[in-house]
Amino acid sequence: MNEWIKKSIELVNSPGYLDNLHEVYEMQINPERPLPDKIVPIVKEAFDKKQDEEIVKLMIKYADVFPVKDSYVGFLRANEKAIKENPLTIKRIAERLYSLGFDRMLQEATRPKETNRQLGNAFRKWSQTQLNCDVVGRNEMLASKERIVILDGGDKILKEFAKDKLGCTLKKGIDIVLKVNEKYVIGEAKFLTTPGGEQDRGFDDAHAFINEKSGKAIRIAILDGYIWLKNKKGLHDKIIRCDDNIMSALILKEFIESLK
Repeated sequence: MNEWIKKSIELVNSPGYLDNLHEVYEMQINPERPLPDKIVPIVKEAFDKKQDEEIVKLMIKYADVFPVKDSYVGFLRANEKAIKENPLTIKRIAERLYSLGFDRMLQEATRPKETNRQLGNAFRKWSQTQLNCDVVGRNEMLASKERIVILDGGDKILKEFAKDKLGCTLKKGIDIVLKVNEKYVIGEAKFLTTPGGEQDRGFDDAHAFINEKSGKAIRIAILDGYIWLKNKKGLHDKIIRCDDNIMSALILKEFIESLK
């Protein structure tokens, strides 16, 4: 078993794992996103009169979150004229809205952002402030020889640097680029919150990412959550046979130190 996988399994199954992980993936209480006050009476009238086209149009225009999950809504958002041109689809979606009742529809339309969508940014913020690395730009990273530095920037900057300067082939964005003395490291980070499909894909993606050997960087995958637990739906047997540099974020500092 890979050393970092072994350390991660021990850590994750020890008391305090989730408490310590909160330093990395802090769960924010997100505010609701209300509709404009002047729009609410207009929405209520369209709802009460069952004006299918109007209620769908109002929800698409003013609600940050459409009250029901429906695969057709994205198309309607991108092409407003389709609302008028597809009455059967609009009627079907409107009936789903009516079935909620007005108060529940408004509640769903104003619900806070899902925390899961903010986890990538949370990891990047933590890595740039808590790993005891100097946060630097592209040129300074290239010039650095005898210290630990982490590249500043978002998805696009990190991916472009890894491809253009390190020669790494990447199918997706990455979450961290760092340099330990003269050794480059690139990694992707995920917090896998549910069993089954999500963690399976998370592990498979991590394995594929690490085993794409192009470029001059050490590749790592930083995985946390359900994936490390031994149970009927888990990936424990596959993980313990794996020799990839996969680890919990809470092991990352130790891994970096080992590269000095």
